[in-house]
Amino acid sequence: MDFDTIMEKAYEEYFDGLAEGEEALSFSEFKQALSSSGKSNG
Repeated sequence: MDFDTIMEKAYEEYFDGLAEGEEALSFSEFKQALSSSGKSNG
Protein backbone atom coordinates (compact mmCIF):
# COMPACT_ATOMS: atom_id res chain seq x y z
CA MET A 1 0.00 0.00 0.00
CA ASP A 2 1.21 3.47 -0.76
CA PHE A 3 1.07 6.43 1.59
CA ASP A 4 -2.08 7.96 0.05
CA THR A 5 -3.98 4.69 0.39
CA ILE A 6 -2.96 4.45 4.05
CA MET A 7 -4.02 8.06 4.64
CA GLU A 8 -7.39 7.46 2.97
CA LYS A 9 -8.04 4.40 5.15
CA ALA A 10 -7.02 6.30 8.28
CA TYR A 11 -9.33 9.17 7.29
CA GLU A 12 -12.24 6.79 6.76
CA GLU A 13 -11.70 5.32 10.23
CA TYR A 14 -11.42 8.81 11.72
CA PHE A 15 -14.62 9.83 9.95
CA ASP A 16 -16.49 6.72 11.14
CA GLY A 17 -15.28 7.32 14.69
CA LEU A 18 -16.51 10.89 14.97
CA ALA A 19 -19.05 11.63 17.65
CA GLU A 20 -22.57 12.47 16.50
CA GLY A 21 -22.66 16.12 15.45
CA GLU A 22 -18.90 16.52 15.77
CA GLU A 23 -17.43 18.55 12.94
CA ALA A 24 -15.02 16.62 10.73
CA LEU A 25 -11.76 17.93 9.42
CA SER A 26 -11.35 17.98 5.67
CA PHE A 27 -8.99 15.36 4.27
CA SER A 28 -6.23 17.92 3.77
CA GLU A 29 -6.71 19.26 7.32
CA PHE A 30 -6.58 15.69 8.60
CA LYS A 31 -3.31 14.99 6.78
CA GLN A 32 -1.86 18.27 8.03
CA ALA A 33 -2.88 17.48 11.61
CA LEU A 34 -1.25 14.06 11.43
CA SER A 35 1.97 15.36 9.93
CA SER A 36 2.27 18.06 12.60
CA SER A 37 1.11 15.90 15.52
CA GLY A 38 4.71 15.41 16.65
CA LYS A 39 5.09 19.15 17.19
CA SER A 40 3.45 21.14 19.99
CA ASN A 41 0.65 23.46 18.94
CA GLY A 42 1.02 26.74 20.76
